[in-house]
Amino acid sequence: MLDQKTTTLTTVLSEVLANLAFMFTGEGELDPPVGEQWLETVISYQGSASGSLHLTTTAAFATSLATNLLGTASDEETSEQEARDAIQEFMNIVCGQFVTALYGTEDVFNLTIPEVMELPTTPDLADPEDQSEDIAIMSVDNQWIQLLHARCDEKQIPEV
Repeated sequence: MLDQKTTTLTTVLSEVLANLAFMFTGEGELDPPVGEQWLETVISYQGSASGSLHLTTTAAFATSLATNLLGTASDEETSEQEARDAIQEFMNIVCGQFVTALYGTEDVFNLTIPEVMELPTTPDLADPEDQSEDIAIMSVDNQWIQLLHARCDEKQIPEV
């Protein structure tokens, strides 16, 4: 059974994808494609609570996201920079929605600028053993995405 934060994480991810980019999530057998370029995008928040969100997905998903956000035709080429900008904007919205869903609208949170990094190998999209993390794994248009929420204690508060 999913705990409240994992359920909230999954719901926010699905709703932002649907409402912002008209992309819909599904579930299925977890078999991430090998040989594709993978990206990790990280954004942190700090306020009455602190933590970070880590989105792991393929560059192909980032390109599809950019195409949907920009409203371009699927036969038009989307640049790598447009794909990175799209995934950063997407993470800003996901993080804002997530902290609002968890903590309400009374508290003020500072968000970092999302950072996109290329991963050198295909990631392991398994549930973490660390109980200080919540995770949502799903498929969107046959592309796997993983959104991990890492909670911070006072010793691990990210710089904002």
